[in-house]
Amino acid sequence: MRILLALLASLLALAAAPAAAQELETRSGPIFTEFGDWTVVENQLPVGADQRYRAIFDATDGAEDGELNWRFDSAARYINLLVAHGVPREHIEVAIVVHGPAGYDIVSRERYEEQYPGRTHGSVDAVKAMIAEGVEFYICGQSANYRGIANEDLIPGVIMTLSQTVVTSTLHDRGFQNIP
Repeated sequence: MRILLALLASLLALAAAPAAAQELETRSGPIFTEFGDWTVVENQLPVGADQRYRAIFDATDGAEDGELNWRFDSAARYINLLVAHGVPREHIEVAIVVHGPAGYDIVSRERYEEQYPGRTHGSVDAVKAMIAEGVEFYICGQSANYRGIANEDLIPGVIMTLSQTVVTSTLHDRGFQNIP
């Protein structure tokens, strides 16, 4: 009987989960309106509007065909959330350190199509918009070399570095913290 009740409770919880997800209030912006969407939360931890936010987002997984790299979207959401909740944009610094297959998400459309014939580069426009907004993109030179990505392949504004470990150490010295 206990097993039957536990199973019934589990099924009811699963049935209620999609209904709860449909009720989420999603917003875009105020900085990035085409990506970086966020949901309204009854926040119990005040956001420090006077605090300086220096965040490193590590991107290793490549995006699916036609999709924005999820770590880039997460970084845009971080900026949107903070600004929407009263943090001045100039108090937010974001660095995205790219290595592994994600390296192709910060190359030109031409280089991407050379690597993935028939696929659509879903990150290029967002990367350009984020760079224009002051987001720093770094690529691990060791990973880039391994994948055949050269400086001239990169979206303008992306910075080739010696390695992921060296640029991360440098960013830590500048007061940046890794965001899991």
